[in-house]
Amino acid sequence: MFLVMFQYHNVPAVDRLLTEHYENPAGLFALGLVQLAGRLEPRTGGLMVVDGDREAVETALAGDPFVTSGAATVTITEFHPTWPRPD
Repeated sequence: MFLVMFQYHNVPAVDRLLTEHYENPAGLFALGLVQLAGRLEPRTGGLMVVDGDREAVETALAGDPFVTSGAATVTITEFHPTWPRPD
């Protein structure tokens, strides 16, 4: 699994791109990889918990409208869940 952290550089641009971000046909949401997502408070960025292949995650994020527009940068951190226990 991956923790994907967006750092916003231009919040008005992020607001304008929200629909494209969620509906991007090659994006993480369309691929069904997002397990949990939300914005940070204060509104400096957002995060996603993503389950999938790292290459697919990186490819999807490279084409994310937030990233391609320069409205945000992204950091991907791999982690191995230990709670709740996986079956």
